[in-house]
Amino acid sequence: MYSVTVKIEGIESRRRSAGVLHVVVGFFMIFNAANYYRIANYKNLLPIALVLLVASISLFYGFFRRRMDLSAHYNYWLRLTQVAAFTILGFLMIGTERPNDYVGVFMFVLLCIVLMFSERRIFQETTIFFTNDGIKIPGYYRDHLVKWEELSEVIVREDFLTIFNTNKKYLQYQVTQDLSTLEVAKMNAFCKEKMEGERKKVEGESRQTLNP
Repeated sequence: MYSVTVKIEGIESRRRSAGVLHVVVGFFMIFNAANYYRIANYKNLLPIALVLLVASISLFYGFFRRRMDLSAHYNYWLRLTQVAAFTILGFLMIGTERPNDYVGVFMFVLLCIVLMFSERRIFQETTIFFTNDGIKIPGYYRDHLVKWEELSEVIVREDFLTIFNTNKKYLQYQVTQDLSTLEVAKMNAFCKEKMEGERKKVEGESRQTLNP
């Protein structure tokens, strides 16, 4: 089995938007916390202060994540804190008997849970694996397996990886790790061997069908 680290544009886009989503969450949290505090006649200051603290941290992290946490080491834990803060705020708002308000807050609880797990995955290294079954390509929630029988050609170079499908479509990824000439040759030979093996297997099955 071989592997190569690449840049996947969809995942890169999600990484870039993570900070913006923290800012959106922070402002939404502040708005709803202030709204609840007003409806509660300015009582329950302590839980609201905790929620506002989480909102402030979310805004700060959202604006400065690329400078202070480029590897997103704290991203997961901040999302978990946001889930806790929205849950507390949601239960507080149930007492106001305003469904439109607390339903929106609980929807953000679900959103933060989804982001917590999806962002944990997208901030991992995006590595494509060449296995005996096919090529594993990282996705938002799980790896996608492209079987050898679905491929017509695979070209590995020091700068790009190109995967050609039998339906004349192709995928291309920028290689982000340093590959030696020997490593490139081994990967290309491995891919060629697997694809030829699948072609011979299909041809053999076709002969058996034609000559029962």
